[in-house]
Amino acid sequence: MNQPPEKLVSSAPEGTVWFGGPVDRSTMSLRIFGESVDPKEITALLGHEPTKGRTKGEKWIGPKSGRQYEAKKGSWSLSAPDSSEADIDSQVEWILSRLTKDLGVWKKITGEYDVDLFSGLFLEAMNRGISISPTTMKEISSRGIELGFDIYSFEPEEADQ
Repeated sequence: MNQPPEKLVSSAPEGTVWFGGPVDRSTMSLRIFGESVDPKEITALLGHEPTKGRTKGEKWIGPKSGRQYEAKKGSWSLSAPDSSEADIDSQVEWILSRLTKDLGVWKKITGEYDVDLFSGLFLEAMNRGISISPTTMKEISSRGIELGFDIYSFEPEEADQ
């Protein structure tokens, strides 16, 4: 669980709860899932190696748990560097600039598989905000890509425990 910063302003009274401001950090990945996803085929179509790719039925050992897992579906994903300033536009641009601009290829991929840009937004205080430029929305939309967010925040009452 994220913990709030010790004190944003040194002169703030003890117990001050902060509201508003920008999202503190974000992650972003383009993800492609499907029964028949072949990471090598997707790589050939998009023109870039994935950060991670698996075929259905592929087995691997979790690095932290040591447990064996088996992929229920095929997958291909490309992750942008984390953004400490939660710059969604830059993260989307980082991903899309490495991949084909051919909208016919994107139509083929999004027609056959589940495709999304998935972002984790991390808040160190309540009521943070973020915006996405029209240019970025157009680039995502023209490719038929869904945009999803998971938002992670601390609860003020949990911060004292």
